[in-house]
Amino acid sequence: MSQPWPPQQPMQPMPPAPSMQPMQPMQPGYPYHPGGPGFPPQRRGSGVKAFLFGWLISGAGATVFAVLLLASYEDLSKVGLRIMYVVFALALALLVGGVAGKVGGPNPAAYVVPSLFAMAAVFLGTTNGFVFVILNAGGSEVFESMMENEPGAPAEFWWKGLKGGIALLGLAAAGGGTFGMASLVGRRR
Repeated sequence: MSQPWPPQQPMQPMPPAPSMQPMQPMQPGYPYHPGGPGFPPQRRGSGVKAFLFGWLISGAGATVFAVLLLASYEDLSKVGLRIMYVVFALALALLVGGVAGKVGGPNPAAYVVPSLFAMAAVFLGTTNGFVFVILNAGGSEVFESMMENEPGAPAEFWWKGLKGGIALLGLAAAGGGTFGMASLVGRRR
């Protein structure tokens, strides 16, 4: 006898339906991040702090170098002055760059002004040291005479006393070293 329909297969269990999670109500605020939902993401650096700390550390460094020149001018040779100048520029670059990178975060724009401050500190530390030495060795009369006749003498001392190339090397070491150190520290943060 022929069957009008095909034979039926035995019943098999149905696959389970995908589980549905209840919908979360929409919350105003920011998407999920480590601080939690609804809170703004935390900033990763401050250019203002990098500016401020770069200015403070550079100013203090320039003052320390000027006082160091005053304390050692009687025993310091020209070669010793040049070595001390380059070492000061590198040390200042490491210090200012490290702090600027730490507080400035990964933003390279936060490193430019501290680099300029470090360059200015190297120049001003040397010229102010020259003025301190003139005041200590000759007194205020010699200083007044120098300012009347040669007001550019401190800058001339920086350029000629450090042999031009060494003077520029110190500026490059301070500026480039600060930017490089800040970039290195800022990226690691």
